[in-house]
Amino acid sequence: MKKIVIENLPELPYYITEALNQLRISLSFSGQDVKSIMVTSSMPNEGKSFIAMQLWKMIAEVGNRVVILDCDLRNSEMRSKLGFELDEEMPGIIHGISGQAELEDVVYPTNIENGFLVPVEMTLSNPSNLLEGSRFSELLQMCREEFDYVIIDSPPVGAVADALTIGPLTDGCLYVIWSGKSQRKLVENSIQLLKRADIPLLGVVLNRADINRRRSYYYHQYYRYSYDYYGGKKRKR
Repeated sequence: MKKIVIENLPELPYYITEALNQLRISLSFSGQDVKSIMVTSSMPNEGKSFIAMQLWKMIAEVGNRVVILDCDLRNSEMRSKLGFELDEEMPGIIHGISGQAELEDVVYPTNIENGFLVPVEMTLSNPSNLLEGSRFSELLQMCREEFDYVIIDSPPVGAVADALTIGPLTDGCLYVIWSGKSQRKLVENSIQLLKRADIPLLGVVLNRADINRRRSYYYHQYYRYSYDYYGGKKRKR
């Protein structure tokens, strides 16, 4: 099988690396049954893909076999952000879940040891039928059985309905908030959508926070309250 070579996953400053490492460790306390994790946000450009990619890399670096699925089929930016190309003969997730390729043929090893990737090879204006189809759930189940962890980079929950289709098939989600930018009402509505869809909230990531500002303290307290209100419950599978 061909390998995907990732060219653009630079080393991060220490304080960012340490924060992400704490996130990885916290997720490991969620229980052995929590293997498939969706990463989402309210709207685009809040940092969900960055969190998903870096979490995937860190999990791989500590020796766990982990695969990341690019499920933002409408507006994928993973190829441009990670800096890799797909040959015409390399099928992606859309070929797999539409039946044009075998599911195992869309999971690629990468130059990150223990790190595997299911890429988007094209974008679609309306992927709902594919995400609701049986082959998508089969792909997730296959990855659960093959890997220690499955990271799903989903579309924003407040922009399109795709995340609400994907989430119930996973063990829970990480919800990414842009500190000082994400609108409070939109966050509240998005959390309620996750709750109504029965998607366990594994944690909230406050992205781009300036820890030296009082406003960041306010956001931390507020979103911790939102998480407690949700219940922080995870679901066994």
